[in-house]
Amino acid sequence: MKRFVFAATIAILALAQAFFIYALIQPNTANSFANLWSSFGVQQTSYSKFVFETIHYWAVLPVICLALGFFAIKYSSKSISLFAISASTLGTIALYWSAYAPTLLISL
Repeated sequence: MKRFVFAATIAILALAQAFFIYALIQPNTANSFANLWSSFGVQQTSYSKFVFETIHYWAVLPVICLALGFFAIKYSSKSISLFAISASTLGTIALYWSAYAPTLLISL
């Protein structure tokens, strides 16, 4: 049961990453985000610009997370499991933070 919950968690996080990456790779999606922010008078952060410009390279992140999850299940290693969950969670937060950071949502 623990392995199933672990595998499901890794899979959901990798799916969230893949969905975000796929959405940003589509033509004009990044421009749509930038236009939306500028219409509200909010400037895109440098981190957000970096992620949006290098989104093709971020496509390896879900693959790495799934591979770490596979190795953690195969070798029943708690340290690899912890690293896999941490990397998956932090990777998902890093991607979504580039579009939904509070500084991009609230103009003071």
